[in-house]
Amino acid sequence: MRRIVVSCVLLALVGVWFVNAGNLLIAVDQPVRVDAIIVLAGNAPDRLPYAERLMRQGYANLLVVSNEQVHTHGLETTWLALHKAGLSAPELRDDELLVLDDPPPESTLDEARRDSALLQAHGLHSVLLVTDAFHSRRATLLFRAAFAHAGLSVRSTPVQPDPLDLAHWWSHGPTARVVLEEWSKLALYAVEGAYF
Repeated sequence: MRRIVVSCVLLALVGVWFVNAGNLLIAVDQPVRVDAIIVLAGNAPDRLPYAERLMRQGYANLLVVSNEQVHTHGLETTWLALHKAGLSAPELRDDELLVLDDPPPESTLDEARRDSALLQAHGLHSVLLVTDAFHSRRATLLFRAAFAHAGLSVRSTPVQPDPLDLAHWWSHGPTARVVLEEWSKLALYAVEGAYF
């Protein structure tokens, strides 16, 4: 009888996780005034415009961006080259940007560690973190772990509205793939101890 009860409880827990797996990936904090807004790398089209909107709303006067490689329309370049040519975020002035450069980050964990050093070098202490909603839980955990040792604070402000339907992730193949990949990355970083 005990085995049946344990099996039913485990089955219920898996069912609850399954239904909520997409939404559990989302970490959202109320935005507050900070020293800078970090826009995570990843060539995601909505991140920079959302960060610019937060900046225009007065949450910060500085954006931290990664000078990642851009491969689009047969063009091989970097984000900074596009910006200097007036093709990406042309309204942002150079004094409103802090660029993580050379080489671009290899992973979210690498970006968190390097952003921590960059912020410390510029005397900055608090940030809003902009990434996609599905990526926000893992990114926030990694950044908080990397920042804690330096006394830096981070608040998660993922892109709104989210273009993915994370509440019904199982009903759309590409979204299901994103959710399952993100859970596997969350688990891998946990096993590696990256959140501590």
